[in-house]
Amino acid sequence: MKMMNKQRRAFTTPELLMTIVVFSFGLLPLIVLFQSSYKQTAQAKNLMVAHSLGRTMISEIRALGFEVLEQEMQSSRLNIVHSGRPVEGPLVSSDGDSTVYPEYYKRFNTSVKLERASTEQNKKIRVELDIEWKEPNRTFNLGFGTVIGKYGN
Repeated sequence: MKMMNKQRRAFTTPELLMTIVVFSFGLLPLIVLFQSSYKQTAQAKNLMVAHSLGRTMISEIRALGFEVLEQEMQSSRLNIVHSGRPVEGPLVSSDGDSTVYPEYYKRFNTSVKLERASTEQNKKIRVELDIEWKEPNRTFNLGFGTVIGKYGN
């Protein structure tokens, strides 16, 4: 009968350490890739939200119509014209049906400017909307504009 060698073979400590070092060098690029991917995804999300926000605000301002905007230019009673205001609550506080923005939108600041478009009859108002937000490494700005005209009389 043959005697079996009962000695167990296992990894030694230096072999285990070398294996861990080799795997860590392989995982390091993956960690960096995930980190930069997360940052780019967050920037893309903020750009998408700013674009959606701008289109919504321009639509609401256009829906007010020429006469309301003309009154706003003279008296600022609706408080549409503003500079550097965080996006929160409704766009037009006096309008119960105005869009109410989610909490996440507070990171965006808006500026709205109204001015007469240069026409002979003075029947057009130019609306300029700027949306600004900060990322960890820089500030972003997205601009929108439209012209609202008075038709008829």
